[in-house]
Amino acid sequence: MRLPLLPALVFALFCGLAHAHPLPEIPIHASFDGQGSLSLRTEVDPRCFEPDPNTAPSVTKADFALTPAAQQEQWKTQASEYMRKTVKFLLDGAPPLEPVFEWTFTTHENVPLKSDEDVVVLTGTASVKLPPAATGFSIEATKVGSLSVILRNVVRGTELERFQVLFPSEKSYTLDFKTWQPRTPPPAIIVAKDEAPAEAPAEAPADSCDCESSGGVSPLVWLVLLGLVALLIVRIKKGR
Repeated sequence: MRLPLLPALVFALFCGLAHAHPLPEIPIHASFDGQGSLSLRTEVDPRCFEPDPNTAPSVTKADFALTPAAQQEQWKTQASEYMRKTVKFLLDGAPPLEPVFEWTFTTHENVPLKSDEDVVVLTGTASVKLPPAATGFSIEATKVGSLSVILRNVVRGTELERFQVLFPSEKSYTLDFKTWQPRTPPPAIIVAKDEAPAEAPAEAPADSCDCESSGGVSPLVWLVLLGLVALLIVRIKKGR
């Protein structure tokens, strides 16, 4: 039995949405202990290794169970290379950092895989010692990447309220190692202004026709009516 065209299209669209997942992005969690140590955590979606990550299907826990060990190790190698090319970890007063990430398979936010529908990502962690000469930290999303990079800084266990979403070729604010605050203020908040109220309608000129003052009938109509009444009276008189 063939489905009608419209219901069939709606059904296909529903199925496509049911399997859709958010576009991949690269989160960077930079945690500072205030004593010269920095812990980094990131995650890379296997879709990032596809020609078009935005249309590639997500890898679920059920898919991952069927993935050969060799493919899993290749993903780890690709994740390290992907991070090296797409994100730069910069220090003021010292050379850039080159963290070496260790990769595990989790779902988003470093949560262990549980159900078969969980989306699989590679979570990378790295620990580095900051050089004494360094005075600030920032990152850059290189022009090589095609996805957004999200930076969240954590100082002594407290996440800073301000975070940044970087697109390719954009650089983050610099976190100052003395104040542990961004050196530059956040962009000004743009508030949309309400439109100016419409002007009151202009009053009609004194010599214009005001239909309401004549009971809704213009003077010309009254003249025509009076003429007809007069003509009717003349005819009645002649008939007599």
